[in-house]
Formats: sequence, structure tokens, C-alpha cells
Amino acid sequence: MLIETAVFFAAGIVLGILAGLIPGLHPNTVLITMMPLLLFAQGHSHNAIIALVVSLSICNTVVNFIPTIFLGAPEPETCLSVLPGHKFLLRGRGYEALFLMVMGSVSAMMLTMIALPFILWFIPLLYANIHSYMHWLLLFALALLLYGEKGKQKRLYSIFIFLVTGLAGVMILPAFPGDQALFPALSGLFGIPIIMTSMTQMTTFPRQRMKARPEWKWVKGGLAGWIAGMLVGILPGIGSAQAGVLASRMFRGKDRDFLVALGGIATSNITFTFIVLHSIGKTRSGAAWALSEVLEKITLNEVLFIMLIALSSCFLSGILTLKLGKSCLSLMEKINYRKLNVSVLILMVFLLIIFSGIYGMIIAALCAVLGLACIRMGVKKMYLMGFLMLPTILYYIV
Repeated sequence: MLIETAVFFAAGIVLGILAGLIPGLHPNTVLITMMPLLLFAQGHSHNAIIALVVSLSICNTVVNFIPTIFLGAPEPETCLSVLPGHKFLLRGRGYEALFLMVMGSVSAMMLTMIALPFILWFIPLLYANIHSYMHWLLLFALALLLYGEKGKQKRLYSIFIFLVTGLAGVMILPAFPGDQALFPALSGLFGIPIIMTSMTQMTTFPRQRMKARPEWKWVKGGLAGWIAGMLVGILPGIGSAQAGVLASRMFRGKDRDFLVALGGIATSNITFTFIVLHSIGKTRSGAAWALSEVLEKITLNEVLFIMLIALSSCFLSGILTLKLGKSCLSLMEKINYRKLNVSVLILMVFLLIIFSGIYGMIIAALCAVLGLACIRMGVKKMYLMGFLMLPTILYYIV
């Protein structure tokens, strides 16, 4: 049984790396494709299946930091990290940005392990009491962001971008399945405009510094990411992007803390969905859904095993991500940066056609116009998250 579990764990790590490195290949896509295999694998031990699903999902969240920061190709869990991450990359500190997000991921995982007994008691209590107030929390966060803007014109532009992208989300999200809409929308809002801007403004790739070390002052970023990730994993309709907007206000002007928090949000989010599956029987991720389809019930012993696999996957993925990140940056320094951007843009278009079809291309094109308008107007890109925030606010109000 131990050898079988180790083989399934290794397979999950490999699949998680592939899903993390390829822009647009979300782990949900991999898990849905693998469902017949997982159902067939019911003859194997429950621990082996758990090891495969959990290691795949955790590894993906960590490795996905690489294309998010280096290529500007985000997923829902990491889209806001494009903002400071790409800024670090252009200043020759892309590896530092990657290191910060990995540190946030590891910190959140360790906090989850330490607080697990409290979490198992707290989740049902929190779910029962806070869920009806989420729209007020998001509205409060938006008000704080707007209050921090300097000048009436900048506030008006920010409100305009938020409302227009929000209305786009209201129209698009109900009309298409989540995965089919989110990839083209986020590619258009964030990835494509950043790549096109880089193509016109920078012809050479900045030389990168490959050194970074942890600092105790980042603990608050890891703690904030862990708490925000817990809310995301527990409450329906709240995503990592909305939690990232809250964190952006908490760490206004402190990009290092913000990146640590975003790394923590991405990993604690997926980890808490497994705990939620056990505590209140709700599925908040594709990985949790896959386990619910294969296993009749998640027992306390299986929760403890899930956490052990998650912790092991997080540490191993962190080491692999930092090594892969150095290799990727070294390669990017040797090739023509403009050609690299063109290649990434072509790859994104190809993946849009494969995964989202002609409608996905139309969504991406419309959202790219909004993303470019945001850059042109000098509005912070976080207001583009109106695409997800406004539908969520309206969902809770109604």
C-alpha cells in the first residue's frame, strides 16, 4: 500500500507541474479528464487516490506562479499577482517575486497544520454566521480602494473600469460554464494587454537577480493570505481574486507583503476546500469534487492524511518551483524577448481556441479592449476584478 500511494503521489506531482507550467491548463481540466481513470482506480486504496488528487492540486497552485509572473498568463487563483509580479520581473527581480509567493504558500500550509484542531471546530460556526454579509464586506473593500485613490478624475476612471468590467462579468459568467469563461476573460483582462504592452515598450529582457532570502517581516503577509484563503475555501461565490483585492488594500504600497499574501491565498484556498468537504460536506473546488465522486465520505483520519500529503506536496513543489524558476529565467535571458512575447501570445490564442472555442476568442478580445483601456487611462489593474466582484456582490444582494 505504501508503494502504491508513493507512485500515485509522484504521478500527481508530475501532472501538477505540467498543469502549472502550461498557461490555461487548469487542474480542474486535468481532473475532469481523469475522472474515468479515478473511478476505475476505486479498486486501489483510498490513500492512493487521495495522494494523486491532493498532490496534483497543491503542486499546480505553486508551480503556476511561474507562468503568472514570468509570462503574465494568470488563472483565477493568481490573476492579481500579475500586477506586482510583472513589475518585479521588469526590474530584474522576477526570481524574488517567485520566491515571495512560494514563501507565502509554505507559510499558509504550516499555519493550517498548526491550527487544524481549531479549524475543524471553527469552519461550521463561520459558515453559519458570516455567509449572508459577504456583499457588505466586498462593498466595504471597494470603498476602501476608491478612497485611497488620489484625485477625483482617477476615482471616476476607476469606478468606470470597475463597472464596465463588472457588467461584462454579469453578462458573460451566467452564459458560459465557469472554466470556459474565466480563462478567456482573465487572459483578455490581464495576460494579453500585459504581453502587448511589453512588446511595444521593452525589446530586451532585463537581467535577473537569482537571490532571495526569507525575512520575518513577511509573516504578516503569510498570515493575511492564510486567513483570506480560509474565507475563499469556505464561502461560496468568494474567489481568490476577491480575497486578493482585500489583501491589496491591507498591504497598499507593500508589494513584497502582497505577493506573500497572494501565495498564501492560492494554497490555503485549495487546502481548505478539502477540510470543508469533511466539515460541512460542500465542494468548493474541482479537486474536492473529484474526491467526493470517488470516496463516499471523508473521515477524520482521511483529513489528517490529506493534510500530510498537502504539506509534503507544498514543500516539494516549492523546491521544484524555485529550481524551475531559475532555469526559466536563465533561458528567457538568452532569447529575444519580443519573439518570446509573440510566441506566448500565439500559444494563448491556440489554447483559447482549444479550450474555449470561437466564443472564448470573442470574450478574450472584448476583455482585452477593457484591459488596454485600463492601462491607457492609468487605472490600477485591480479594478478589472470587477468582472468577478460585481457579479458576486449582486449574487449576495439578490
